[in-house]
Amino acid sequence: MSDNWIVLIPEDPQFVPNAEAQRRARDLFAEVAPEADDIEIKVSDTVQFFDCGANLERICCPSCGSEIPADCWQDHMDEDSDGEKGFKLASYPAPCCDKEHTLHDLAYDWPQGFGRFALNAKNPKIGRLEDKHKQEFEFILGTKLRVIYQHI
Repeated sequence: MSDNWIVLIPEDPQFVPNAEAQRRARDLFAEVAPEADDIEIKVSDTVQFFDCGANLERICCPSCGSEIPADCWQDHMDEDSDGEKGFKLASYPAPCCDKEHTLHDLAYDWPQGFGRFALNAKNPKIGRLEDKHKQEFEFILGTKLRVIYQHI
């Protein structure tokens, strides 16, 4: 059996909302996805990677749109990861056009990203998150969000 998550992370990987905003956002997720198996808040002192699991189709350069080879991306992931200290999110030249981007800035199809904060719902049973709900979460948390649909 497989599982699905909707994961909300700030567009700014370093951003962590205050505890009250986190609680309010969690309560909203419980209203939006009342049949979810679980709703969880994750906060870390270090930047973590939040992936889309089996949904990942490709990774592209945000400057020129060229697809970035998986082995190149993995090399940068390995280089950028500092073990228990998380990810540094240094800038790396893209193999296609030599423009520099962090791993968080790449164009992931389906979305993935990095952050110190995440709010997720396991098996939410709602399909895609409606734009109006994303906007509500952004208002409550005080930041722009990236929505990740993880399938494992």
